[in-house]
Amino acid sequence: MKSNSSFIAIAGLLATIATSNATVIGFGQLGGSNTTVPASLGSNASADGNGFTVANGTTPNITLSWDANWDIHTSSHFTDIENHTVGGGDWDNEGGIKVGQLDTGNHTISFTSEVGYALVLNSFDFGQTAETAGNSTWNLTLTDSSLNEVWQQTVNLDNAGGTAAAVTTISPGFVGESGETYTLTFNRTDATGPADGRVAIDNLSFNQVAVPEPSSLALVSLAGLGLLVRRRK
Repeated sequence: MKSNSSFIAIAGLLATIATSNATVIGFGQLGGSNTTVPASLGSNASADGNGFTVANGTTPNITLSWDANWDIHTSSHFTDIENHTVGGGDWDNEGGIKVGQLDTGNHTISFTSEVGYALVLNSFDFGQTAETAGNSTWNLTLTDSSLNEVWQQTVNLDNAGGTAAAVTTISPGFVGESGETYTLTFNRTDATGPADGRVAIDNLSFNQVAVPEPSSLALVSLAGLGLLVRRRK
């Protein structure tokens, strides 16, 4: 019975270490068209705020930084992007249209986690409107503070000659390292027809996970070794 109790205790500690939280950015309640996205939108989220929700948990140990060219936009051209994932509530501007618009061909969002916590980049909706005929190709990357590329995806957004918006959900599912900064970059590599101001993101979802310090891992390892020794006896 003691062996089982020890296993349960170790499993409980590991489960606590693995507990994760989530924040989703939907851009609601942040202003009208062409309002600049706040540079720190979604940072250190411990409760719901304008533009984001923590309904699935909080991310108080992650700070975000948006470049100055991100805009809020409310045009009906973005309806399909807004409706691709419907969250509801003020954070997602239920009943209206609010997205994060890419004004140019290069945009970034940085995520910095405190020591002891790591970023989990879950997903986001990404699309191009059918306002004008054309398509665009994007190189999406995630790099660490040493500029090492840790995730990459090429995305082609084709609006079928201006007849239907091109929308997809990008799901990196990336788990970072403790105390690291990661930069998500949207780099347009090709386009036919106008693309500036025609592309947007919505429902940016990210988590944080607690990362045990080496001393905590050592204690768990020692407890496990002790348990094995007792069982062998």
